[in-house]
Amino acid sequence: MPTNQEKIAELESRVEKLEQRVFGRKNAIRETPIDSQTPQLQLEDLKIPNDVLSVLQERIRKVGYWSLVLILLYFAPHSLTYSHIMSATKQLKKPISYDWLNTEFHRKKYSGLVRSESISGMKERAYTLNEPGRRKAETVLARLKAGNQ
Repeated sequence: MPTNQEKIAELESRVEKLEQRVFGRKNAIRETPIDSQTPQLQLEDLKIPNDVLSVLQERIRKVGYWSLVLILLYFAPHSLTYSHIMSATKQLKKPISYDWLNTEFHRKKYSGLVRSESISGMKERAYTLNEPGRRKAETVLARLKAGNQ
């Protein structure tokens, strides 16, 4: 039985062939960067405490995208890429799109919360929280636990 990764690769291959036929492209253009070198992130890898995770899953519809990204980065044991963030939010049943991450995530009003670092040999960048972002995440977590999120 094929794994999820194999199924995704097969689907991507089919989409590329279809794009080639429809648009006459030799190389299909992807809207979402998919990096085969970056392993899929599992929610368990983030080490989110069970009490926080259960409240987050219970109130996920009321949690904004920015708050969700801050929470994920707060508990991440290492920096996260867009692919990691999109994977984790999908598992939480509130997927954040690449378009949102590539635009809203970089707005001037949020500057200073998150630090981005280039990854050698890759186009993707890795993101971690700066100290103001860490304090903002702690505020978001306190409001979430209090039921004010």
